[in-house]
Amino acid sequence: MKSDVIEELFKKHYNEALLYMLSLSKDRSVAEEIVSEAFFKALETADGEIRSFKSWLFTVCRNLYYNEQRRTRRCEELPEELAGERDALIDEIIRREDYRALYRAIDLLPQTQAEVITLFYFERLSVKEIAGITGKTPDNVKVILCRARESLRKKLEV
Repeated sequence: MKSDVIEELFKKHYNEALLYMLSLSKDRSVAEEIVSEAFFKALETADGEIRSFKSWLFTVCRNLYYNEQRRTRRCEELPEELAGERDALIDEIIRREDYRALYRAIDLLPQTQAEVITLFYFERLSVKEIAGITGKTPDNVKVILCRARESLRKKLEV
């Protein structure tokens, strides 16, 4: 690939991929590292069969994240200083006041629901693309979306 094409893909998808990884990892440095590595791997493994580079990139990001989780097996809470840094980053990325309450409510959802909501509404991926990224059936993705919407409605009504 030409370097201009690679640069264009990076500019077009970096922030979206970073936001997606932040929704999973809750840690900026981990998210940035995964997104950088994912771009390299996505470009390296891409072939002529890929219809959507964004979907392919998100799949690679997700796989790298879960591979890292399996490798480290850390299931601890974030220290307070990292949680504060994460909140500052969320405020930086999502500048509009309308989205702050929504994003905080999404953060309270179970990880699977938060992931599907993020991919569907923020990344504007189709149910079929989300199913391909998460390894779930399209019907299962629809059920998760429905349950996540209901949970968000309840959280935002309070």
